[in-house]
Amino acid sequence: MASTEQSALDFITNGRSLLGERLQNLSVVLKELRSREVLSQKEINLIKSQKGNGYHTMLDLVIDKGEATCYNLLKILDYTRMQSFPPPGRYNPDLHHWLSCFPFGDDVLFQGDTCVDSDPCTKYQQSLKQRALHIIQDKWSQSMHFLKSKTISKTFRYIPLVLDTDVSDMTKIKNKAYKKSRSKKLKTYIPTDRKKLSPNQLLNNSERKILIVGKPGIGKTTVAQQVLKVWTEQEGQQGKYMFYFDEPQLRTLSCSSAPKSLRSLLFDMYLEPEHGTDEVFIDIEDNSDNVVIIFDGFVGVACNEAVKSVMTKEFLNEAKIFITCRTEAETSEFLCDWASYRVEVQGFNSNSIHEYFQWMLGSDSDSKCNAMNNPELFSLCHVPMYAFIVVACISFSPSEAHNQPYTITEMYVRIFRYCMQRHGNPDVEHLDKYIQDNKGDIRFLATTSYQALQAKTVNLTNLDFNGRNVQHAFLTSLSSKDPANPPNAFLHNTMQEFWAALFLLMVPDNIPNALRQCRTEDGKYLKHIFPFLCGLLSEKICQLIKCLISEEQIRKVSKEYFVEIIDTFLHRDKGEEDSDAEFDVEDLLFVCQCLYELQSPKACSHFLHEIDHHLDLSETDLDPQQCCTVSYVISQATFPKVQLDLTDCTVSDPGLKVFLGSLTKLKWLRFAIMQIIFWFYLQFINEISKTIKNTHKPR
Repeated sequence: MASTEQSALDFITNGRSLLGERLQNLSVVLKELRSREVLSQKEINLIKSQKGNGYHTMLDLVIDKGEATCYNLLKILDYTRMQSFPPPGRYNPDLHHWLSCFPFGDDVLFQGDTCVDSDPCTKYQQSLKQRALHIIQDKWSQSMHFLKSKTISKTFRYIPLVLDTDVSDMTKIKNKAYKKSRSKKLKTYIPTDRKKLSPNQLLNNSERKILIVGKPGIGKTTVAQQVLKVWTEQEGQQGKYMFYFDEPQLRTLSCSSAPKSLRSLLFDMYLEPEHGTDEVFIDIEDNSDNVVIIFDGFVGVACNEAVKSVMTKEFLNEAKIFITCRTEAETSEFLCDWASYRVEVQGFNSNSIHEYFQWMLGSDSDSKCNAMNNPELFSLCHVPMYAFIVVACISFSPSEAHNQPYTITEMYVRIFRYCMQRHGNPDVEHLDKYIQDNKGDIRFLATTSYQALQAKTVNLTNLDFNGRNVQHAFLTSLSSKDPANPPNAFLHNTMQEFWAALFLLMVPDNIPNALRQCRTEDGKYLKHIFPFLCGLLSEKICQLIKCLISEEQIRKVSKEYFVEIIDTFLHRDKGEEDSDAEFDVEDLLFVCQCLYELQSPKACSHFLHEIDHHLDLSETDLDPQQCCTVSYVISQATFPKVQLDLTDCTVSDPGLKVFLGSLTKLKWLRFAIMQIIFWFYLQFINEISKTIKNTHKPR
């Protein structure tokens, strides 16, 4: 008899340990999970691949999916209890008694065998909810597989995005962008959550036409998917029917006259009822206030009459309509007259960036600490798509500085390739050819980026934003006094610097002039291009961009300019030698950053020779990424060994850990002894904590 009012999610979560210990015949439960399409085949394979007890993996996957999936699992356990539960009375607590404490309700999504006798409308509503869950999981699985043979075993989870009904400051023309300090400029990209809006509120408010706008990759589809997810989990009569059309479907519809009717749009293009099609359609028409339709990725053209009639409320005049689109699309001829409740997606705020990295990487990751303490990288990750690729690069690379870790440039190259793939939608195997075919557009965008950087502006003008050029994958429109020809900008200023570096590699004759400018007060801001340029010259990155720039040209540029780059930022003229020269700490750290990106032992050897193998970083605050770059350079030393002075430095525990890993390459290390003692004390406490935790793990 039911004796609890817990949700299915809480019930499964609280019973996780008990289920993990007592459940049996895993294959029986997995068969039902697959046949009812609760879990995908990939997830089933993941569970089966686990050594030992696969139930914990199964339960974690189900819990991550939320209330609806947990409820479905409970119904399956009820259905298979004679095979998956031990005999009643064998153990205490007893699983049979435990399950009897859950109050199985009458939610239409989980009526199991009783649904056989349901009316066609109820059955169709159940099918729509299952379809919504499949869409969410399929789209998430696609994003998790963008790197070959590398996946992260996570299911869709909504990390709060900043949703605002006001126009973002970052969409306005940024004439004074380069008058701000770099640190202030980076902070302006991270939004503040003033309105505290959520997808749940958008679904359940009284608005019937909602326009969700935002930059590419900023999270519009994530908001739409969370609306879907919330709908599958909620009870009650509001929103009995939900239909979701993504960008590929909308592009197809915009180029075709079919379907011509509402019935064909909903049933032929989305999901057809198994029985009682006429009855279901009549219910949808007569009760349009119970209908929600999402057009996710509207391209600004409503050529299809059926779609247009839904948007203008000629069909289903009481339905709730969501449209997501990029910022520039809302000024299109159709949407500019579409009176609606406008919501702008502005990406992750600081708390959400931390939450996202915590969820994806865990709390014990040194690489996570490095990323969170890198101002450029942290600011970049306000864009969820960029944050995902940064996390992927960290997950797939070692964190030790001496073992070919990920570089910042690699992350940007991965972002470049991922955006190109999304833009052209080619198979991964054909991505290189697609990039090569669009080399002209890529070069034009790189040139424009460099010219804008020279002009100290983030505004890119005179670009054709009406076609399908590759700039669509990387730029967003800014508000302007001239709506017909608005300027465009990258989603982050460091992305513009990356593209400027790409230009210098494609047109290397401009490198000497750029280096000369870096030596001047007026042009010193251009130095931020060169860590990216060094990264693009590395052998590892060469394999990713050789479809764009030949390996021969990359090797030639590296051979010709790497010494000049190092000497420029050490403020030393070519050929000049002075063993007594003192080097500015900021310059030393910047050159180490360039060398870390370049990943060249030869270049490191040249640098160490130039500074006489003496790195004086005393009285400096070193973030974990700087510790990583310096440690990498030290690790490349052969003979003589390096003298490292860290007197009165502020170094985090992960940073100190990296330095201590390079002890064999040091002639001497000067450091505050109390910090070393404190670090070893923390290490001892951490080991004790891990031992206690492992001792109390359930068997």
